[in-house]
Amino acid sequence: FLILLILGTFFLSFDCSPGSILGQKVTQVQSTASTREGEEITLDCSYDTSWNFYYLFWYKQLLSGEMIFLIRQFSSSTQTERRSRYSVVFWKSAKSIRLVISASQLEDSVKYFCALCEPTHSV
Repeated sequence: FLILLILGTFFLSFDCSPGSILGQKVTQVQSTASTREGEEITLDCSYDTSWNFYYLFWYKQLLSGEMIFLIRQFSSSTQTERRSRYSVVFWKSAKSIRLVISASQLEDSVKYFCALCEPTHSV
């Protein structure tokens, strides 16, 4: 089976932590990506922020439109985040993050979105 992934670029505003975080601009590098079932998939995202502390999130959108949380990365974390078949490669200095999906499955053929959440004011 061939797996096709469609990526979107959008502005997402939501509270990551009640009353303190607002989504900002992100740009996903690829418009589509494809691979064979069982292979690794990588999806890249760049973002723009002047803050030192923020969260980056990856979501997938089901055909129903429901957004499913996959994984998050805190900007000051030095560890590689992993969750199930998902992991990230994070380059803070380049303002870039990569989602890695291991052992791809047919159900991975959906839209993927990255989102940046940063404080709305200085603490």
